[in-house]
Amino acid sequence: MKTLLKEPLLHFVVAAALIFAGYSWWSAKQARADSTIFISSADMERMGALYTAEAGSLPNAQDIQGMIADHVRNEALSREARKLGLDEGDTIIERRLAQKMTFMISDLAEDNTPDDQALQEWFAANQNTFEAPARISFKHIYLSQSNETRATTMLQALNSNDANDWRKMGDAFMLQREYVDLPSRETVRLFGVDFRSTVFELQARNDWQGPVTSALGTHLVKIERLEPASIPEFEAIRPRVEAQWQEENRKRQNAKSIGEIVSRYHVELEGMDRK
Repeated sequence: MKTLLKEPLLHFVVAAALIFAGYSWWSAKQARADSTIFISSADMERMGALYTAEAGSLPNAQDIQGMIADHVRNEALSREARKLGLDEGDTIIERRLAQKMTFMISDLAEDNTPDDQALQEWFAANQNTFEAPARISFKHIYLSQSNETRATTMLQALNSNDANDWRKMGDAFMLQREYVDLPSRETVRLFGVDFRSTVFELQARNDWQGPVTSALGTHLVKIERLEPASIPEFEAIRPRVEAQWQEENRKRQNAKSIGEIVSRYHVELEGMDRK
């Protein structure tokens, strides 16, 4: 019997049997895992939140049953699709996975808190980001066609108090006849670059000025108030500055993490080799 146990062939058979048994156990366990769709409480919360956002109300028992059925159906179909290799070469799936990976990297990024000196230095270097735009308040009379004589006569009447209600003067205008605290960019959007450049160079005073040309026609304007562009004091917008710093820091961390992932791969293009 001792001689039999020393036989190399017997050792091989026993070892093979043990390996086979272990592989069979692992395969069975893997098969069970592959055929099991596990729905966690986090999954349920996510589905419930999505339903509430779309429907505007909390899901009832029937809704929950329907959500679970849809989730199981989608998961089962997606697993079978992956088994068949249907996910390979699909641009939409590739983009979606890349997007999810980006979100995961962003979630794992640390939110560092800068000290006062670092934050103030960053604010000093990025002041333009927080600049409050120039604003203007004005009244205007619209002339659909450029007529210098008409504009001059009307302007003289306005400034000599010989005119009636200024709102009834000029031609019909499809927008407003008076604007309050209109930002510079919005002025460009409504009236064009030339109008914005001219009116922001005028002075706020009690008389009417012009004519001023816009993308719509000609205008006589009365500038009520002008506020030049300005940068708020640091302490007045500190929470906003820190939030912006955090956002920039998160972007840098994300870019670094993504760069490290990309650097693990060797890229080959047909006809050339890129390292």
